Amino acid sequence: MSTLELYNPGRKPHARLRRRLGIRVCGILHFGLNTFSGREWGYGDDSPELFNPTGFDPDQIAESCKAGGLDGLILVCKHHDGFCLWPTRTTDYSITASPWRGGRGDFVGEMTAACRRAGLAVGFYVSPWDRHAATYGRPEYVTEIFRNQLREVLGNYGPAFEVWFDGANGGDGWYGGACEERLIDRSRYYGWAENWQLVRQLQPDAAIFSDTGPDLRWVGNERGYASPECRGCITPHSAPGIPGEPAPGNVDESNLGTGDVDGKFCIPPECDVPLRPGWFYHETENASLRSVAHLVEIYEQSVGNGGVLNLGIAPDQTGRLHEVDVERLTAFKQALDSIRASEFSAAEVAVGNTGAILEFPGVHKFNRLELAEPDDDEEKITSYTVEVRRNGVWQKLFSGESIGFRRIRRFPETEADACRVVVNTATPPPTRLSLRAFHAPEYRRDENESLRHPDYHALAHPVVSGHEMTFDLPEEMELHGFVFTPVPDSPAGTPSFCQLFAEKDGKWHCIGSAEFSNIRANPIPQVAYFQGVRARRLKFVAVRLLEPAPQLVFAEFGILSGQ
Repeated sequence: MSTLELYNPGRKPHARLRRRLGIRVCGILHFGLNTFSGREWGYGDDSPELFNPTGFDPDQIAESCKAGGLDGLILVCKHHDGFCLWPTRTTDYSITASPWRGGRGDFVGEMTAACRRAGLAVGFYVSPWDRHAATYGRPEYVTEIFRNQLREVLGNYGPAFEVWFDGANGGDGWYGGACEERLIDRSRYYGWAENWQLVRQLQPDAAIFSDTGPDLRWVGNERGYASPECRGCITPHSAPGIPGEPAPGNVDESNLGTGDVDGKFCIPPECDVPLRPGWFYHETENASLRSVAHLVEIYEQSVGNGGVLNLGIAPDQTGRLHEVDVERLTAFKQALDSIRASEFSAAEVAVGNTGAILEFPGVHKFNRLELAEPDDDEEKITSYTVEVRRNGVWQKLFSGESIGFRRIRRFPETEADACRVVVNTATPPPTRLSLRAFHAPEYRRDENESLRHPDYHALAHPVVSGHEMTFDLPEEMELHGFVFTPVPDSPAGTPSFCQLFAEKDGKWHCIGSAEFSNIRANPIPQVAYFQGVRARRLKFVAVRLLEPAPQLVFAEFGILSGQ
Protein backbone atom coordinates (compact mmCIF):
# COMPACT_ATOMS: atom_id res chain seq x y z
CA MET A 1 0.00 0.00 0.00
CA SER A 2 1.33 3.45 -0.93
CA THR A 3 1.78 6.24 1.59
CA LEU A 4 -1.13 8.14 0.06
CA GLU A 5 -3.44 5.16 0.38
CA LEU A 6 -2.70 5.07 4.12
CA TYR A 7 -3.91 8.64 4.64
CA ASN A 8 -6.46 9.31 1.88
CA PRO A 9 -9.71 7.31 1.56
CA GLY A 10 -9.99 7.71 -2.21
CA ARG A 11 -12.28 9.76 -4.45
CA LYS A 12 -14.87 10.60 -1.81
CA PRO A 13 -14.04 13.62 0.41
CA HIS A 14 -13.89 12.93 4.12
CA ALA A 15 -15.26 15.17 6.89
CA ARG A 16 -11.86 16.73 7.67
CA LEU A 17 -11.48 17.90 4.08
CA ARG A 18 -15.06 19.19 3.87
CA ARG A 19 -14.46 21.33 6.95
CA ARG A 20 -11.24 22.68 5.44
CA LEU A 21 -12.94 23.58 2.16
CA GLY A 22 -15.32 25.79 4.14
CA ILE A 23 -12.39 28.21 4.55
CA ARG A 24 -12.20 29.60 1.05
CA VAL A 25 -9.48 32.19 1.72
CA CYS A 26 -6.69 31.88 4.25
CA GLY A 27 -3.26 33.43 4.56
CA ILE A 28 0.25 32.19 5.18
CA LEU A 29 2.36 34.51 7.30
CA HIS A 30 6.09 34.83 6.55
CA PHE A 31 8.16 36.61 9.18
CA GLY A 32 11.68 36.02 10.46
CA LEU A 33 15.32 36.79 9.79
CA ASN A 34 14.57 37.28 6.08
CA THR A 35 12.36 40.22 7.03
CA PHE A 36 15.44 41.95 8.44
CA SER A 37 18.12 40.69 6.02
CA GLY A 38 16.24 41.48 2.80
CA ARG A 39 16.42 37.86 1.61
CA GLU A 40 13.63 35.56 0.48
CA TRP A 41 15.36 32.28 1.33
CA GLY A 42 17.98 32.75 4.03
CA TYR A 43 21.19 30.73 3.75
CA GLY A 44 21.14 29.75 7.42
CA ASP A 45 24.04 31.99 8.42
CA ASP A 46 22.25 35.19 9.49
CA SER A 47 22.74 36.15 13.11
CA PRO A 48 19.74 35.84 15.47
CA GLU A 49 20.73 39.35 16.59
CA LEU A 50 18.95 40.65 13.48
CA PHE A 51 15.55 39.62 14.81
CA ASN A 52 14.12 42.43 16.93
CA PRO A 53 10.58 43.56 15.95
CA THR A 54 10.33 46.27 18.58
CA GLY A 55 6.75 47.20 17.65
CA PHE A 56 5.38 43.66 17.34
CA ASP A 57 1.59 43.80 17.50
CA PRO A 58 0.05 40.37 16.91
CA ASP A 59 -3.49 41.69 17.36
CA GLN A 60 -2.96 44.32 14.65
CA ILE A 61 -1.79 41.59 12.26
CA ALA A 62 -4.60 39.15 13.12
CA GLU A 63 -7.36 41.76 13.11
CA SER A 64 -6.13 43.20 9.80
CA CYS A 65 -6.21 39.73 8.25
CA LYS A 66 -9.71 39.08 9.56
CA ALA A 67 -10.88 42.50 8.35
CA GLY A 68 -9.26 41.67 5.01
CA GLY A 69 -11.48 38.65 4.46
CA LEU A 70 -9.20 35.86 5.65
CA ASP A 71 -10.74 33.13 7.77
CA GLY A 72 -7.52 31.35 8.68
CA LEU A 73 -3.80 32.09 9.00
CA ILE A 74 -0.98 29.58 8.62
CA LEU A 75 2.09 30.59 10.64
CA VAL A 76 5.52 29.95 9.15
CA CYS A 77 7.13 28.80 12.40
CA LYS A 78 10.45 27.94 10.71
CA HIS A 79 11.54 28.78 7.17
CA HIS A 80 14.36 27.14 5.22
CA ASP A 81 17.03 29.15 7.06
CA GLY A 82 16.26 27.06 10.15
CA PHE A 83 15.49 30.01 12.46
CA CYS A 84 12.70 28.96 14.85
CA LEU A 85 10.12 31.52 15.98
CA TRP A 86 9.30 29.71 19.20
CA PRO A 87 11.53 28.72 22.16
CA THR A 88 12.48 25.29 20.88
CA ARG A 89 14.63 22.72 22.66
CA THR A 90 15.96 21.35 19.36
CA THR A 91 18.39 24.15 18.43
CA ASP A 92 19.89 27.37 19.72
CA TYR A 93 19.08 29.01 16.37
CA SER A 94 15.83 30.57 17.54
CA ILE A 95 14.31 33.68 19.03
CA THR A 96 15.81 32.76 22.42
CA ALA A 97 19.15 33.88 20.93
CA SER A 98 17.68 37.17 19.69
CA PRO A 99 17.39 40.49 21.55
CA TRP A 100 13.61 40.47 21.13
CA ARG A 101 11.78 40.23 24.46
CA GLY A 102 15.21 39.70 26.05
CA GLY A 103 15.36 36.25 24.49
CA ARG A 104 12.16 35.18 26.25
CA GLY A 105 9.70 35.81 23.42
CA ASP A 106 7.44 33.33 21.65
CA PHE A 107 6.26 34.63 18.30
CA VAL A 108 4.25 31.48 17.52
CA GLY A 109 2.52 31.59 20.90
CA GLU A 110 1.64 35.29 20.76
CA MET A 111 0.52 35.10 17.15
CA THR A 112 -1.60 32.00 17.76
CA ALA A 113 -3.39 33.65 20.70
CA ALA A 114 -4.04 36.80 18.67
CA CYS A 115 -5.51 34.79 15.80
CA ARG A 116 -7.92 33.05 18.12
CA ARG A 117 -8.97 36.39 19.64
CA ALA A 118 -9.66 37.72 16.13
CA GLY A 119 -11.68 34.67 15.11
CA LEU A 120 -9.07 33.27 12.74
CA ALA A 121 -8.41 29.55 12.43
CA VAL A 122 -4.72 28.76 12.90
CA GLY A 123 -2.39 26.55 10.86
CA PHE A 124 1.32 25.75 11.11
CA TYR A 125 4.32 25.24 8.82
CA VAL A 126 7.73 23.97 9.93
CA SER A 127 10.17 23.76 7.02
CA PRO A 128 11.60 20.27 6.55
CA TRP A 129 14.70 21.74 4.89
CA ASP A 130 17.06 23.40 7.38
CA ARG A 131 20.01 25.30 5.90
CA HIS A 132 21.42 25.97 9.37
CA ALA A 133 21.43 22.48 10.91
CA ALA A 134 24.79 20.73 10.83
CA THR A 135 23.08 17.32 10.71
CA TYR A 136 20.78 18.07 7.76
CA GLY A 137 21.03 15.23 5.25
CA ARG A 138 21.69 12.62 7.95
CA PRO A 139 18.95 10.48 9.56
CA GLU A 140 19.34 12.09 12.97
CA TYR A 141 18.21 15.47 11.62
CA VAL A 142 14.77 14.04 10.83
CA THR A 143 14.36 11.96 13.99
CA GLU A 144 16.00 14.28 16.54
CA ILE A 145 15.32 17.78 15.17
CA PHE A 146 12.57 18.01 12.55
CA ARG A 147 10.06 15.64 14.14
CA ASN A 148 10.67 17.07 17.59
CA GLN A 149 10.03 20.54 16.16
CA LEU A 150 6.73 19.24 14.78
CA ARG A 151 5.88 17.79 18.19
CA GLU A 152 6.62 21.10 19.91
CA VAL A 153 4.52 23.19 17.52
CA LEU A 154 1.62 20.80 16.92
CA GLY A 155 1.46 19.70 20.54
CA ASN A 156 1.70 23.02 22.36
CA TYR A 157 -0.30 25.67 20.48
CA GLY A 158 -3.82 24.32 20.27
CA PRO A 159 -5.96 23.04 17.40
CA ALA A 160 -4.96 23.64 13.78
CA PHE A 161 -7.16 23.78 10.70
CA GLU A 162 -4.18 22.92 8.45
CA VAL A 163 -0.61 21.66 8.71
CA TRP A 164 1.41 22.83 5.75
CA PHE A 165 4.34 21.03 4.12
CA ASP A 166 6.28 21.72 0.94
CA GLY A 167 8.88 19.94 -1.11
CA ALA A 168 11.89 21.90 0.20
CA ASN A 169 14.50 19.20 -0.19
CA GLY A 170 18.06 20.34 0.09
CA GLY A 171 20.67 22.29 -1.80
CA ASP A 172 23.19 24.91 -0.78
CA GLY A 173 23.29 25.87 2.88
CA TRP A 174 25.40 26.95 5.84
CA TYR A 175 24.92 23.58 7.60
CA GLY A 176 26.83 24.43 10.75
CA GLY A 177 29.59 26.15 8.81
CA ALA A 178 30.13 23.47 6.16
CA CYS A 179 28.75 25.84 3.48
CA GLU A 180 28.08 23.13 0.93
CA GLU A 181 25.38 21.53 -1.19
CA ARG A 182 23.50 18.62 0.36
CA LEU A 183 21.08 16.52 -1.65
CA ILE A 184 18.61 13.99 -0.23
CA ASP A 185 16.43 11.12 -1.40
CA ARG A 186 13.27 13.11 -2.15
CA SER A 187 10.90 10.21 -1.56
CA ARG A 188 12.39 8.58 1.53
CA TYR A 189 14.64 10.94 3.52
CA TYR A 190 11.94 12.84 5.43
CA GLY A 191 9.81 9.74 6.09
CA TRP A 192 6.49 11.26 5.05
CA ALA A 193 4.37 8.37 6.33
CA GLU A 194 5.77 8.93 9.82
CA ASN A 195 5.40 12.72 9.56
CA TRP A 196 1.78 12.48 8.46
CA GLN A 197 1.05 9.95 11.19
CA LEU A 198 2.51 12.39 13.73
CA VAL A 199 0.17 15.11 12.44
CA ARG A 200 -2.83 12.79 12.65
CA GLN A 201 -1.92 11.95 16.26
CA LEU A 202 -1.36 15.53 17.42
CA GLN A 203 -3.84 17.37 15.18
CA PRO A 204 -6.49 14.85 14.09
CA ASP A 205 -8.81 17.52 12.68
CA ALA A 206 -6.16 19.35 10.64
CA ALA A 207 -6.00 19.00 6.87
CA ILE A 208 -2.51 18.18 5.59
CA PHE A 209 -1.23 20.16 2.61
CA SER A 210 1.77 19.23 0.46
CA ASP A 211 2.72 18.64 -3.18
CA THR A 212 0.86 15.33 -2.98
CA GLY A 213 -1.66 15.89 -0.19
CA PRO A 214 -2.91 13.73 1.43
CA ASP A 215 -5.74 16.26 1.94
CA LEU A 216 -4.83 19.29 -0.20
CA ARG A 217 -2.31 19.49 -3.02
CA TRP A 218 -0.10 22.23 -4.37
CA VAL A 219 -1.55 23.69 -7.57
CA GLY A 220 1.86 23.66 -9.29
CA ASN A 221 2.54 27.41 -9.35
CA GLU A 222 2.72 30.36 -6.97
CA ARG A 223 0.50 32.62 -9.06
CA GLY A 224 -2.72 31.43 -7.40
CA TYR A 225 -4.27 29.92 -10.55
CA ALA A 226 -5.82 26.52 -11.10
CA SER A 227 -6.82 25.28 -14.54
CA PRO A 228 -10.35 26.34 -15.61
CA GLU A 229 -11.45 22.69 -15.70
CA CYS A 230 -9.39 21.65 -12.68
CA ARG A 231 -10.49 18.43 -10.96
CA GLY A 232 -10.41 17.78 -7.25
CA CYS A 233 -9.35 14.19 -7.85
CA ILE A 234 -5.84 13.31 -8.97
CA THR A 235 -3.37 10.45 -9.25
CA PRO A 236 0.03 11.87 -8.24
CA HIS A 237 3.15 10.53 -9.96
CA SER A 238 6.83 10.82 -9.19
CA ALA A 239 8.84 13.51 -10.93
CA PRO A 240 10.24 12.36 -14.28
CA GLY A 241 13.57 10.64 -13.84
CA ILE A 242 13.42 10.52 -10.04
CA PRO A 243 12.83 7.09 -8.46
CA GLY A 244 10.53 6.39 -5.55
CA GLU A 245 6.85 6.94 -4.89
CA PRO A 246 5.40 10.45 -5.26
CA ALA A 247 6.10 12.63 -2.23
CA PRO A 248 6.52 16.32 -1.38
CA GLY A 249 9.50 17.36 -3.49
CA ASN A 250 9.17 14.35 -5.78
CA VAL A 251 6.06 14.85 -7.88
CA ASP A 252 5.26 15.25 -11.55
CA GLU A 253 3.90 18.80 -11.67
CA SER A 254 2.16 18.40 -15.03
CA ASN A 255 -1.24 17.43 -13.58
CA LEU A 256 -1.18 19.39 -10.30
CA GLY A 257 -3.11 22.30 -11.80
CA THR A 258 -5.59 20.16 -13.70
CA GLY A 259 -6.18 17.01 -11.67
CA ASP A 260 -7.40 13.85 -13.41
CA VAL A 261 -10.87 12.82 -14.57
CA ASP A 262 -10.15 9.31 -13.26
CA GLY A 263 -7.96 10.41 -10.34
CA LYS A 264 -7.68 7.86 -7.54
CA PHE A 265 -7.62 10.38 -4.67
CA CYS A 266 -9.69 13.41 -3.73
CA ILE A 267 -6.97 16.03 -3.11
CA PRO A 268 -8.27 19.49 -4.17
CA PRO A 269 -5.75 22.24 -5.01
CA GLU A 270 -4.64 24.92 -2.59
CA CYS A 271 -3.53 27.94 -4.63
CA ASP A 272 -0.82 29.98 -2.92
CA VAL A 273 0.23 33.44 -4.02
CA PRO A 274 1.90 36.33 -2.15
CA LEU A 275 0.14 39.67 -1.76
CA ARG A 276 3.52 41.26 -2.52
CA PRO A 277 5.96 40.21 -5.25
CA GLY A 278 7.68 37.86 -2.78
CA TRP A 279 6.76 36.11 0.45
CA PHE A 280 8.69 38.33 2.91
CA TYR A 281 8.39 42.06 3.52
CA HIS A 282 10.79 44.33 1.66
CA GLU A 283 10.36 48.08 2.01
CA THR A 284 11.17 48.71 -1.65
CA GLU A 285 8.06 46.71 -2.64
CA ASN A 286 5.53 48.93 -0.84
CA ALA A 287 4.29 50.25 -4.19
CA SER A 288 4.20 46.80 -5.82
CA LEU A 289 1.31 44.94 -4.19
CA ARG A 290 -1.17 43.08 -6.37
CA SER A 291 -4.14 45.23 -7.30
CA VAL A 292 -7.67 44.57 -6.04
CA ALA A 293 -8.76 43.58 -9.54
CA HIS A 294 -5.85 41.13 -9.76
CA LEU A 295 -6.79 39.63 -6.38
CA VAL A 296 -10.42 39.22 -7.49
CA GLU A 297 -9.19 37.50 -10.65
CA ILE A 298 -6.99 35.19 -8.57
CA TYR A 299 -9.96 34.38 -6.30
CA GLU A 300 -12.10 33.41 -9.26
CA GLN A 301 -9.27 31.32 -10.77
CA SER A 302 -8.54 29.48 -7.50
CA VAL A 303 -11.72 29.24 -5.43
CA GLY A 304 -13.69 29.53 -8.65
CA ASN A 305 -11.87 26.55 -10.16
CA GLY A 306 -12.54 24.14 -7.32
CA GLY A 307 -9.72 25.03 -4.95
CA VAL A 308 -8.96 27.27 -1.99
CA LEU A 309 -6.87 30.44 -1.93
CA ASN A 310 -3.84 30.90 0.32
CA LEU A 311 -2.60 34.52 0.27
CA GLY A 312 0.92 35.36 1.43
CA ILE A 313 1.01 37.90 4.29
CA ALA A 314 4.25 39.63 5.35
CA PRO A 315 4.62 41.85 8.45
CA ASP A 316 7.26 44.56 8.27
CA GLN A 317 10.38 44.97 10.43
CA THR A 318 8.42 46.60 13.24
CA GLY A 319 6.27 43.48 13.58
CA ARG A 320 3.09 44.96 12.14
CA LEU A 321 1.31 44.76 8.80
CA HIS A 322 2.27 47.83 6.81
CA GLU A 323 -0.57 50.26 6.14
CA VAL A 324 -0.48 49.59 2.38
CA ASP A 325 -0.99 45.86 3.01
CA VAL A 326 -3.85 46.57 5.42
CA GLU A 327 -5.52 48.88 2.91
CA ARG A 328 -5.16 46.37 0.07
CA LEU A 329 -6.58 43.51 2.11
CA THR A 330 -9.52 45.66 3.23
CA ALA A 331 -10.25 46.72 -0.33
CA PHE A 332 -10.06 43.09 -1.48
CA LYS A 333 -12.64 42.04 1.10
CA GLN A 334 -14.89 44.95 0.11
CA ALA A 335 -14.69 43.80 -3.51
CA LEU A 336 -15.64 40.22 -2.59
CA ASP A 337 -18.45 41.51 -0.37
CA SER A 338 -19.82 43.61 -3.22
CA ILE A 339 -19.83 40.55 -5.46
CA ARG A 340 -21.55 38.40 -2.84
CA ALA A 341 -24.12 41.12 -2.20
CA SER A 342 -25.11 41.00 -5.88
CA GLU A 343 -26.53 37.49 -5.53
CA PHE A 344 -30.23 37.52 -6.41
CA SER A 345 -31.13 33.84 -6.74
CA ALA A 346 -29.73 30.70 -5.10
CA ALA A 347 -30.94 27.19 -4.40
CA GLU A 348 -29.97 23.57 -4.18
CA VAL A 349 -31.93 21.98 -6.99
CA ALA A 350 -32.58 18.42 -8.09
CA VAL A 351 -31.05 17.17 -11.33
CA GLY A 352 -34.03 15.99 -13.40
CA ASN A 353 -34.32 14.63 -16.92
CA THR A 354 -34.08 18.15 -18.37
CA GLY A 355 -31.35 19.33 -16.00
CA ALA A 356 -31.12 21.38 -12.81
CA ILE A 357 -33.22 24.56 -13.10
CA LEU A 358 -32.77 27.73 -11.03
CA GLU A 359 -35.80 29.98 -11.30
CA PHE A 360 -35.18 33.74 -11.05
CA PRO A 361 -37.50 36.26 -9.33
CA GLY A 362 -38.74 37.51 -12.68
CA VAL A 363 -36.59 38.64 -15.61
CA HIS A 364 -33.16 39.52 -14.33
CA LYS A 365 -29.76 40.60 -15.64
CA PHE A 366 -26.82 38.51 -14.50
CA ASN A 367 -23.15 37.96 -15.38
CA ARG A 368 -21.81 35.43 -12.86
CA LEU A 369 -22.85 31.93 -11.87
CA GLU A 370 -21.56 29.70 -9.09
CA LEU A 371 -22.09 25.96 -9.42
CA ALA A 372 -21.27 23.11 -7.04
CA GLU A 373 -21.79 19.38 -6.79
CA PRO A 374 -22.60 17.90 -3.35
CA ASP A 375 -19.53 18.14 -1.13
CA ASP A 376 -20.25 14.82 0.61
CA ASP A 377 -19.81 12.75 -2.54
CA GLU A 378 -17.16 12.31 -5.22
CA GLU A 379 -17.13 14.63 -8.23
CA LYS A 380 -19.12 13.09 -11.06
CA ILE A 381 -19.76 15.53 -13.89
CA THR A 382 -17.43 15.32 -16.91
CA SER A 383 -19.28 17.70 -19.23
CA TYR A 384 -22.24 20.07 -18.90
CA THR A 385 -24.04 22.94 -20.60
CA VAL A 386 -25.55 26.02 -18.97
CA GLU A 387 -28.64 27.46 -20.67
CA VAL A 388 -30.81 30.52 -20.02
CA ARG A 389 -34.53 30.91 -20.60
CA ARG A 390 -35.84 33.93 -22.47
CA ASN A 391 -39.48 34.19 -23.46
CA GLY A 392 -39.93 30.49 -22.76
CA VAL A 393 -37.03 29.44 -25.02
CA TRP A 394 -33.81 27.84 -23.71
CA GLN A 395 -30.56 29.09 -25.24
CA LYS A 396 -26.97 28.00 -24.58
CA LEU A 397 -24.91 30.34 -22.39
CA PHE A 398 -21.66 28.36 -21.96
CA SER A 399 -20.39 24.83 -21.44
CA GLY A 400 -17.73 23.16 -19.35
CA GLU A 401 -16.26 19.87 -18.21
CA SER A 402 -15.81 20.08 -14.46
CA ILE A 403 -17.89 21.43 -11.57
CA GLY A 404 -16.81 19.48 -8.48
CA PHE A 405 -16.61 21.44 -5.23
CA ARG A 406 -17.14 24.80 -6.91
CA ARG A 407 -17.08 26.47 -10.29
CA ILE A 408 -17.42 30.23 -10.71
CA ARG A 409 -18.03 31.51 -14.21
CA ARG A 410 -18.25 35.08 -15.49
CA PHE A 411 -19.81 35.94 -18.83
CA PRO A 412 -21.13 39.01 -20.64
CA GLU A 413 -24.22 40.45 -19.00
CA THR A 414 -27.32 38.61 -20.12
CA GLU A 415 -31.03 38.73 -19.26
CA ALA A 416 -33.25 35.76 -18.44
CA ASP A 417 -35.91 34.48 -16.05
CA ALA A 418 -34.17 31.16 -15.31
CA CYS A 419 -31.01 29.18 -15.96
CA ARG A 420 -30.41 25.45 -16.01
CA VAL A 421 -27.48 23.07 -16.00
CA VAL A 422 -27.79 20.17 -18.43
CA VAL A 423 -25.51 17.28 -17.43
CA ASN A 424 -24.14 15.84 -20.67
CA THR A 425 -21.84 13.18 -19.24
CA ALA A 426 -21.21 12.00 -15.69
CA THR A 427 -20.22 8.88 -13.73
CA PRO A 428 -23.11 8.77 -12.77
CA PRO A 429 -24.97 12.12 -12.67
CA PRO A 430 -25.30 13.76 -9.23
CA THR A 431 -28.80 13.92 -7.79
CA ARG A 432 -28.58 17.65 -6.97
CA LEU A 433 -26.57 20.78 -7.68
CA SER A 434 -26.10 24.07 -5.87
CA LEU A 435 -26.65 27.10 -8.13
CA ARG A 436 -26.16 30.79 -7.31
CA ALA A 437 -26.73 33.69 -9.74
CA PHE A 438 -25.18 37.18 -9.46
CA HIS A 439 -25.30 40.52 -11.18
CA ALA A 440 -21.78 41.30 -10.03
CA PRO A 441 -19.65 44.42 -10.44
CA GLU A 442 -16.70 44.12 -12.80
CA TYR A 443 -13.12 44.25 -11.57
CA ARG A 444 -10.88 44.41 -14.60
CA ARG A 445 -7.13 44.07 -14.13
CA ASP A 446 -4.88 46.43 -16.02
CA GLU A 447 -2.91 44.18 -18.35
CA ASN A 448 0.06 46.49 -17.86
CA GLU A 449 -0.01 46.02 -14.09
CA SER A 450 3.52 45.38 -12.86
CA LEU A 451 5.00 44.15 -9.62
CA ARG A 452 8.28 45.86 -10.42
CA HIS A 453 9.89 48.57 -8.33
CA PRO A 454 9.20 52.23 -9.11
CA ASP A 455 12.94 52.92 -9.61
CA TYR A 456 13.36 50.08 -12.10
CA HIS A 457 15.07 50.70 -15.46
CA ALA A 458 15.04 47.96 -18.10
CA LEU A 459 18.30 47.51 -20.02
CA ALA A 460 18.19 46.78 -23.72
CA HIS A 461 20.52 45.15 -26.25
CA PRO A 462 22.61 42.85 -24.09
CA VAL A 463 25.57 40.97 -25.52
CA VAL A 464 24.92 37.35 -24.53
CA SER A 465 27.72 34.80 -24.59
CA GLY A 466 26.97 31.42 -23.06
CA HIS A 467 25.95 32.00 -19.45
CA GLU A 468 27.04 35.64 -19.39
CA MET A 469 25.63 38.90 -20.70
CA THR A 470 27.05 42.41 -20.71
CA PHE A 471 25.27 45.77 -20.83
CA ASP A 472 26.35 49.31 -21.61
CA LEU A 473 24.38 51.90 -19.64
CA PRO A 474 23.50 55.20 -21.33
CA GLU A 475 25.63 56.94 -18.71
CA GLU A 476 27.33 56.25 -15.41
CA MET A 477 24.58 55.61 -12.86
CA GLU A 478 24.19 54.97 -9.15
CA LEU A 479 22.92 51.39 -8.70
CA HIS A 480 21.51 49.68 -5.64
CA GLY A 481 20.14 46.47 -7.13
CA PHE A 482 19.14 44.55 -10.21
CA VAL A 483 16.05 42.68 -11.42
CA PHE A 484 16.19 39.49 -13.47
CA THR A 485 12.92 38.50 -15.18
CA PRO A 486 12.75 34.82 -16.19
CA VAL A 487 10.86 33.22 -19.04
CA PRO A 488 8.01 31.25 -17.40
CA ASP A 489 8.14 27.47 -17.84
CA SER A 490 11.71 27.62 -19.21
CA PRO A 491 13.95 26.14 -16.50
CA ALA A 492 16.70 25.19 -18.98
CA GLY A 493 19.02 28.21 -19.12
CA THR A 494 17.38 30.00 -16.16
CA PRO A 495 19.86 30.88 -13.41
CA SER A 496 19.36 29.79 -9.81
CA PHE A 497 22.52 31.59 -8.62
CA CYS A 498 24.20 34.56 -10.27
CA GLN A 499 26.69 37.39 -9.86
CA LEU A 500 26.77 40.96 -11.17
CA PHE A 501 30.01 42.71 -12.06
CA ALA A 502 30.79 46.36 -12.77
CA GLU A 503 33.70 47.47 -14.94
CA LYS A 504 36.20 49.86 -13.37
CA ASP A 505 39.58 50.80 -14.81
CA GLY A 506 39.22 48.05 -17.39
CA LYS A 507 38.62 45.30 -14.82
CA TRP A 508 35.47 43.52 -13.65
CA HIS A 509 34.56 43.84 -9.96
CA CYS A 510 31.77 41.80 -8.34
CA ILE A 511 29.18 44.17 -6.88
CA GLY A 512 26.44 41.71 -5.95
CA SER A 513 25.19 38.14 -6.07
CA ALA A 514 21.81 36.51 -5.71
CA GLU A 515 20.21 33.14 -5.19
CA PHE A 516 16.96 32.80 -7.14
CA SER A 517 15.81 30.13 -4.75
CA ASN A 518 12.14 29.98 -5.67
CA ILE A 519 12.28 30.97 -9.33
CA ARG A 520 11.04 27.63 -10.65
CA ALA A 521 7.76 27.75 -8.71
CA ASN A 522 7.38 31.54 -8.73
CA PRO A 523 8.84 32.83 -12.03
CA ILE A 524 8.40 36.52 -11.22
CA PRO A 525 11.06 39.24 -11.54
CA GLN A 526 13.87 38.32 -9.14
CA VAL A 527 15.35 41.21 -7.15
CA ALA A 528 18.82 41.52 -5.64
CA TYR A 529 20.05 44.46 -3.58
CA PHE A 530 23.54 45.77 -2.82
CA GLN A 531 25.23 48.89 -1.51
CA GLY A 532 25.14 51.87 -3.86
CA VAL A 533 27.68 51.51 -6.68
CA ARG A 534 28.36 53.79 -9.63
CA ALA A 535 28.84 52.02 -12.94
CA ARG A 536 28.62 52.47 -16.70
CA ARG A 537 29.16 48.86 -17.84
CA LEU A 538 27.76 45.66 -16.27
CA LYS A 539 28.25 41.92 -16.65
CA PHE A 540 25.72 39.35 -15.42
CA VAL A 541 27.01 35.79 -14.87
CA ALA A 542 24.78 32.77 -14.31
CA VAL A 543 26.86 30.70 -11.90
CA ARG A 544 24.32 27.89 -11.69
CA LEU A 545 21.26 27.01 -13.80
CA LEU A 546 17.99 25.30 -12.90
CA GLU A 547 18.62 22.93 -15.80
CA PRO A 548 21.57 22.75 -18.20
CA ALA A 549 21.50 24.80 -21.41
CA PRO A 550 24.20 26.21 -23.71
CA GLN A 551 22.97 29.77 -23.26
CA LEU A 552 21.39 31.96 -20.62
CA VAL A 553 17.61 32.45 -21.00
CA PHE A 554 15.77 35.53 -19.73
CA ALA A 555 12.83 37.77 -20.58
CA GLU A 556 14.25 41.06 -19.32
CA PHE A 557 17.02 42.47 -17.17
CA GLY A 558 17.09 45.81 -15.42
CA ILE A 559 18.67 47.84 -12.66
CA LEU A 560 17.44 49.67 -9.59
CA SER A 561 18.86 53.15 -9.85
CA GLY A 562 18.67 56.31 -7.83
CA GLN A 563 18.71 58.50 -10.93
